Amino acid sequence: MIDFTHVIDFIFKNKEDYKKLSDEDKERTFFMVNRKLARRFPEHAKLLNTKDTDKSTALDIWYSYFIKIRANGIPDWYWFKQKTLKKKSFLSGEEREFFINYFDISEEDLDFLILHFKEDLEEEVKKYRKFNKKDE
Repeated sequence: MIDFTHVIDFIFKNKEDYKKLSDEDKERTFFMVNRKLARRFPEHAKLLNTKDTDKSTALDIWYSYFIKIRANGIPDWYWFKQKTLKKKSFLSGEEREFFINYFDISEEDLDFLILHFKEDLEEEVKKYRKFNKKDE
């Protein structure tokens, strides 16, 4: 019985052994493979992830794609969790504290404002910085 890790090895490493996979094995492992490949190729995976898709053929499409790009070995991004980059806020810790206290809002509210009303908040930050510059 072929499991998920064998199928991945066949797609990326032992390409000749992939041809020995049965359609049942391909259908059984398609969802897991497609989900993992969606990390790097979300649009492609979304197109293949429909109810009416022939899972065996869809896995063959992935296999053909990795043959075409000449993938040698399992890519690093496949098994490891991708790191999400945390965006650095344009507010300093002191400025965050000021806005939270001044407007009587929570951290989540301030994050919401940064995400959806960044330009308006930047204007307020400029005023705050200008005001604080005079005090120094």
